[in-house]
Amino acid sequence: MKISSFNECALPMTDEDIVEAMKKIPGYLDITPSDFMEVYRVAFDHALSRLRTAVRAEEIMTRPVIFVHEHSPLPKVVKTMAGHGISGVPVLKVDQTLSGVISEKDVLRRMTGDKTLSFMRVVLLCFENSGCMARDLKKLTAADIMTSPPVTVTGQTPVLKLPISWTG
Repeated sequence: MKISSFNECALPMTDEDIVEAMKKIPGYLDITPSDFMEVYRVAFDHALSRLRTAVRAEEIMTRPVIFVHEHSPLPKVVKTMAGHGISGVPVLKVDQTLSGVISEKDVLRRMTGDKTLSFMRVVLLCFENSGCMARDLKKLTAADIMTSPPVTVTGQTPVLKLPISWTG
């Protein structure tokens, strides 16, 4: 999700819009349309700035952290993700350090080999191939399909600054 600045809005505000709005406010306003526009721009930019930092990563992450190991069989990884209702999971090395991450997209991508995939594309391929394409993945491990190196952030990172693949 991209939040635009005031000047990037698809429907810019005109002086006429401001004058009409000012007419609807009861009482006397000692302000020109250009003064109001400047106040509005500053307020709008301030609100965007506040919203950009309002929600932090730690507020939306699953706790306790659900993880798998590099040697975990892929069916176990998928069962773990499905059982916890999560779309991604960190992959740890034997020494418990972070090695990579597996997302739903990693699994779908491995099923289809398609870099521009979507869930509906996978369903279509299943229909066209008369079977489940996940069957070939049963012998793989987490290390075989994980994305590495992982992109990491702190808990204080604003959600709107997270890498796109995390928020999309």
